[in-house]
Amino acid sequence: MQHVPSRAAMLRAVAGLRGHPVAVVGDPVLDVYLMGSTHRISREAPVLIVREDAREFRIGGAANTAANFAALGAPVRLVGLVGDDEEGRILAATAGGLGIDAGYLAKRKTGCTVTKTRVLAGGLHTTKQQMLRIDRENSGAIPAADEAALMDQATRALEGVEALVISDYGEATTTELYVELAQRARAKGIRVVVDSRHALLRFKGVTAVTPNEPEVEEALGLTLRTEASALAAASRLVSDLGLDVAVVTRGREGMAIATKAGRQALLAAHGGHEAVDVTGAGDTVTATFTLALLAGADEVDAAALANCAASIVVKEIGAATCTPEALAELAQEELT
Repeated sequence: MQHVPSRAAMLRAVAGLRGHPVAVVGDPVLDVYLMGSTHRISREAPVLIVREDAREFRIGGAANTAANFAALGAPVRLVGLVGDDEEGRILAATAGGLGIDAGYLAKRKTGCTVTKTRVLAGGLHTTKQQMLRIDRENSGAIPAADEAALMDQATRALEGVEALVISDYGEATTTELYVELAQRARAKGIRVVVDSRHALLRFKGVTAVTPNEPEVEEALGLTLRTEASALAAASRLVSDLGLDVAVVTRGREGMAIATKAGRQALLAAHGGHEAVDVTGAGDTVTATFTLALLAGADEVDAAALANCAASIVVKEIGAATCTPEALAELAQEELT
């Protein structure tokens, strides 16, 4: 049941990744990194004083999923809500600079762009470490006008795409809208892949889901501790939701895959001992898996390629992306 992908299968999938148009709908986030140095403790309170040395903007949430598609060579449209604020403009510009079509972002009439600000600091010649994170979010249901604007943009974004990816981080956007959009896409024959943090069981009839173990445990009310329990949970998702395939990511334990045809497979974590930061690895898995399916790979080989992609990005600090070239190099060097 343990699946070892062949080099030939992986290279075929990599060769077909580019050029598949995709829409990503979800909750975009602007990640702000404030890097500084610490020299002394404040006289006002027992806290370190951080002198800011640099500020960096990155895109997170659904925008990071879109960034992974762009890095893999897919024309990608990003759909989501941002505030009519400076953070929203920075997010759109940053996305555009990465090759993402951000023209489908809808501006909120009320509320702000979701922003996560991390303060990283350290002494001279030391590695910066995260000291604090400040989140700027919206609370409550989104207004009807904002919801309508988001659906309009999402409907427009579906024209001409081969796949819809729903990246549902639960950031104050209504899951009902995502569910309706998934149903519309499936009616058009578009493949739908869902990564939902808290509403996995709402997405019936989609092509695939790519949850991690904690998300599966929350959805099914189970505790997954063994390979057998992970495979059983993946199979239950396929059955209960009417999926083609479920890919359950298990961190350092790899992946568990179950398909509609009754196939089950386990994948060992590739290079898991070298992991530095798993932030955003799930986004990389979702993007790579989706494109590998569109490239014609079977479900297990598509998951195996996504597993390889995750092993590349976890070696970097913060959310990262990988390229077809990096995947091809890994396949050439390490896969049997």
